[in-house]
Order: sequence, then structure tokens, then C-alpha cells
Amino acid sequence: MTARAVSPWNPANAVTASRVVFLPLLWWAVAHGYHQWATLFIILCGLLDKLDGLVARIFDCRSAFGELFDAITDGLCYGFGLILVAAYGWAPVVPVGCVIGLGLLNTALRFVYIRRAGRATNYKSYAMERIVAYTGYLIGFATSGMEVTLFYWAFVPLMLIIVVHDAKRMLIDPVPGPAVEPVGRAVERLSAADEPVRAVHRSAPATGAAAEARQ
Repeated sequence: MTARAVSPWNPANAVTASRVVFLPLLWWAVAHGYHQWATLFIILCGLLDKLDGLVARIFDCRSAFGELFDAITDGLCYGFGLILVAAYGWAPVVPVGCVIGLGLLNTALRFVYIRRAGRATNYKSYAMERIVAYTGYLIGFATSGMEVTLFYWAFVPLMLIIVVHDAKRMLIDPVPGPAVEPVGRAVERLSAADEPVRAVHRSAPATGAAAEARQ
């Protein structure tokens, strides 16, 4: 069974790409001190992050490229948001720098993982997905005018542990095979399954000849 080709120009990827529209709006809100607008924009960005998976299931357009594109967009949106709140004094600079550095390290490891796998694939990590989601909350805390120093500093060691854990799996552990069965193996399997049918067909002429001889 061959993999169904999915065009990158599909509704799910369109929803993912639309998140970038909120980045200049977020910049505008933070630069002018509009906390409520900034919070709204980061919330909408996060909601679209949840919506693209639903759209992919509805339109049956899930793909390895879409998963990778979603991960890159996560890093772009939340990384940009962290830089903004730190640059305008809404969040402490040092832990923001640590989080962004760990995020870049994880992104680089994902590309190493792609090279090891030999195909475009996103390294799936439940823990890292939760960390990325919490990064959105951190930005929301800052845009809401909350005291965030403790949250940001506590976030750094947690993210470090997860990045190191995922690094081992991306760099050392065996890469799982593709979910889709290779074409050659599928042909062999189908051929083996059809062998009894072909054997019956081959024996049919011989059986008929033997019957005629008996007559």
C-alpha cells in the first residue's frame, strides 16, 4: 500500500501559516503597552495551534510536512513572543534567553533526527509539546502584567531536562520505521497471500485432464 500524496497547500497548513499574521499585531500591542490586546493576540495564536490538527483530521490532509511545519511555526511564534516581552521589560531577560537557546538546540536536534531518519518527519515528544504550550502561557502571563520572574526561572530547568531527554532519543536511540509499509514489501505480502489461489488455478487444468482420461 503506497502513501497517499498530500499537497502542502492544504487547509491545515493554511491555518498553521495564519498564526504568523498575529506576530506584527502582537508587536504593535506590546510596543504601545496595550496589555489586553497583546494577551488576546497570543491567545488567538494558541487557539489556531489547536485548530490546525482538527482541520487536518476533518479534511484528511495530515502529513509529515504538516507536522514539521507546525513545529517550526510553534518555535517562530512563541520565540518571537518571548523576545518581545523581554525586550519591552515585561519579562526577565536571562531566563527568556535560556528558553530561546534551549528551543534553538531542540530545533537543531530535530533536523539531525530528520537526517538520521532519511525522510521529512517531526520528532514527536509529548513532554516537549506540553512545554511549548506552557511557553504560550508564559507569554500570556507577561502580557497580562503578572509577576512572572518565578515562573520564568522555574521553567528553565524543566525545559532543560526535557531537551536533554529528547536529545538522547533523537541522537542515540534507533529511529522508528515509517508508518506506511514500503511498496516492495507490500507486493511480496500480497503475492504470498495470493499463492494458494494461484495454486488452485494451476491444478484446475490437470484435474480436468485427469477426468477426461478416466472417461
